[in-house]
Amino acid sequence: MNNSTAPALAIVTGTLLASVAPAQFSWPPAFASAPGNAVMNAPFSAPPGHPEARSRCMVVIHPASLPFPPGTVLTRLSLRRDVAYPNQAYPALTGDLTVKIGRALVTPDQVHDVRFNRLWDGLPTTVYRNLPPALFQVPAGPAPGAALPPFDIVIPFTTSFTWQGGPLAIELVFAPTAGSSTWRVDSFVASAPRHGSSRSLGAGCRGTNSFAPFHYAMPETTMPGAQLEVQVEGLPSNGLAAFHMLGFRSLQQPLDLGQIGGPVGCPLRIEPAILLTVPTENPSALFHRAVSRVQLPALAAAVGFQLCSQWLCLDTGVSASLPFVVSDALEITLGEVLPTPVPHSARTLWMYGATVFGNDKGRMVPADHGPVLRFN
Repeated sequence: MNNSTAPALAIVTGTLLASVAPAQFSWPPAFASAPGNAVMNAPFSAPPGHPEARSRCMVVIHPASLPFPPGTVLTRLSLRRDVAYPNQAYPALTGDLTVKIGRALVTPDQVHDVRFNRLWDGLPTTVYRNLPPALFQVPAGPAPGAALPPFDIVIPFTTSFTWQGGPLAIELVFAPTAGSSTWRVDSFVASAPRHGSSRSLGAGCRGTNSFAPFHYAMPETTMPGAQLEVQVEGLPSNGLAAFHMLGFRSLQQPLDLGQIGGPVGCPLRIEPAILLTVPTENPSALFHRAVSRVQLPALAAAVGFQLCSQWLCLDTGVSASLPFVVSDALEITLGEVLPTPVPHSARTLWMYGATVFGNDKGRMVPADHGPVLRFN
């Protein structure tokens, strides 16, 4: 071969190799060459103390966030270790691994069922399962320092999968060869505005059911622009309605309802500005519950604003002209303004001690938290 033909042959060979080499797609694309901002213990961690040394992890991905078009054939999945622990190395692991991929029944925002098998739209494809005595190898992960770890947890599919569109679901079930294991993988979590908080201003009083009604505000609703949701528990079961008071902290001493015809010793701790009539629900034979929902204005001036909350609870068993008891009182500090909703790219479920059966119930990770993946 002379010198003139060698470069031409190299170009042709490179072109042919590029044409047959599988394309690589990182998801989410922003983390292709940058570390994730979170970690996930699943799927290769198996904490002790569970009846099964097995972890189960499922991520549902919004189709609009995938970096490849419908019709793409997937032949390999890769993960990398985290960078949140720069001085920690992880040992090599071996164990049994099963990976399934298929179409999810719903997009991430619509995932409300935590039973794994109920999230599949049809039968998923088992793309990888080691055949004992062969085991799946999780490589050792050296302390990364400031370096970005490679995608060296490589799962070569024994059966390829063609994505035809729609929400994509990936499930991994791993059981270490023996004992427990800890192996965190790189992941991402979407930034979210800070929600508000609440604190107690004092207790209420007991009803004739011997319960003192107590209430709480759902944290993710304590933001300007959100629908504030406040729930009260322990209501007397003889009352068909409760009255939710929203207002301000009283500058005076608590008002004893006994002074205005109510039962003695029931303290009204707030200055009510809004009174809402709320029907009660019946969660048990001993007490009722009520849920109040109030739309908060999406005003920047409302950030840090403090609302006070207390409930008047009808109790027909009270021997007073005003047969009411009161719940505890809360001071609710509003967080940041709720942004315009956007579709979440992922929803992750996990379970330690999984039995692999379809009735396993996972735990739901907050929205838009998932592993950083590489597809081939």
